[in-house]
Amino acid sequence: MATEDEQMATQLLRTGATVPEQQQALSWLADYCEESYILNLPPASKVLQALDRFSRKTQADPALARRAAKLYRQYQLR
Repeated sequence: MATEDEQMATQLLRTGATVPEQQQALSWLADYCEESYILNLPPASKVLQALDRFSRKTQADPALARRAAKLYRQYQLR
């Protein structure tokens, strides 16, 4: 069974997802990354991969793609 963060990453990348569904998933993933940062834990690699992949999608809403790219850059492991 997939964890909630994996489910949200899947919802973000799903082909038939509507913009509000993608926005909800992206908002949840942003909160998840922030909580991980506060707890000094790295975010799941699947979440970071999903953010990176979504930011590169050509069919994605441009504002959501920019937000995903910003989140990816902010929380990626250095």
